[in-house]
Amino acid sequence: MVVLLLMAFLVLSGCLPSWGTSPTSTPLPPTSTAIPVISPTPSAESSATPAVSKPLVIWLPPQFDPENGSRAGNLLKERLTAFAQENQVEIKVRLKAVSGPASLLESLILASAAAPAALPSVVVLSREDLENAALKGVIYPLDGLSTAIDASDWFEYARELALVQGSVYGLPMAGDSLGLVYRTGNLPRAPDSWQEILDQRYTLTFPVQESKSLTTLALYLSAGGDNQDTQRRPLLEEEPLTTVFTWYRNAVERAVIPIWTTQVETYSQAWQAYQDKRTMMVVAWASTYLSDFPPDSLFSPLPSMGDAPASLATGWILAVAEPDPQRRALAARLCEWLTQSDFSGAWSEAVGALPVRPSSFPLWKNQSFVPVFQRMAETARPIPSNDVIAVLGPVLRESTLEVLQLKTLPAPAAQNAVKKVATPGVK
Repeated sequence: MVVLLLMAFLVLSGCLPSWGTSPTSTPLPPTSTAIPVISPTPSAESSATPAVSKPLVIWLPPQFDPENGSRAGNLLKERLTAFAQENQVEIKVRLKAVSGPASLLESLILASAAAPAALPSVVVLSREDLENAALKGVIYPLDGLSTAIDASDWFEYARELALVQGSVYGLPMAGDSLGLVYRTGNLPRAPDSWQEILDQRYTLTFPVQESKSLTTLALYLSAGGDNQDTQRRPLLEEEPLTTVFTWYRNAVERAVIPIWTTQVETYSQAWQAYQDKRTMMVVAWASTYLSDFPPDSLFSPLPSMGDAPASLATGWILAVAEPDPQRRALAARLCEWLTQSDFSGAWSEAVGALPVRPSSFPLWKNQSFVPVFQRMAETARPIPSNDVIAVLGPVLRESTLEVLQLKTLPAPAAQNAVKKVATPGVK
């Protein structure tokens, strides 16, 4: 137990800078920011509820740092200060890495087992980590704590991000979605279809080597494929997958997908290739474009290969981890405070995120961006659950590589992929 306690405090005191899909592993000094508050005047009421006088601790990923001097950081700092003053409580902010042994999720798990007193009141988690944290029991469902998710002012993709096996485990704070970035000098407008991309021979890159194979999955789902059967087991269907692989084959043969794309592992590498002008189009996250937006480029939703939307969404969710039952309601109130539209509208634009509420878009300064990103927010579907991605991702990655490297024809590649998912262990 002593060893566990020492390990917990060592992990909980560190943080790593990270953003997007390629976090760095360079350690940073421990970061802890206190949001000042006017001390309340002692009274019978305050002495009867001493728990409220204890600081609320919120863990954030580095890109949401309220002390980084950016417009987004300043907006968040002001928002936290206002909550602290209104509720007469001190708020302490600590930054945690997105991945690695000192990450948000790993720190939660370790503290829950070895040092519950070191747990935060509120933590901001990626959708993937939210699901893992909920299943491991290190965050609390919002049943009885908040009904905010029942309001109509949420995009459907955002509402679904907060659910784990049908229960509400948080409130969405920021969204993100895959889309298509293209050069306006080469393309006068966004392509209407994948066939147009083939016909015009617009070069495209995406991270073929990515383990989750989200681009291929997005196109497969848009072609009408399902990712789960009636018993909620992972599923691939042959016909829509053949449609995707046939387009891939044609794209390679027409040099629309350059052969070097098969070596690209991450979305940040694909983005760098686009920045280096090695391709006319790139599949990228909305947050990447909004944080950078090159002046010669525009963003659009991914074209569909069928009748369904192609864009897959993820995001960051505020969750309650407060170990003291008497303080969880206050922690839930902080989650609600940080997701109200009067704050999230300006903050989402400043931080480079897809809004989670329809009422956020009127508060954006750059209204020229609104039509595209509003359409994306209205149509995007959440990335499937972790257990589904864990099965489908590697199979789709391997099959996509075989098709793009011209080792297998589209139909046999789809048949083989379907068989691997249906009968695990089959090669």
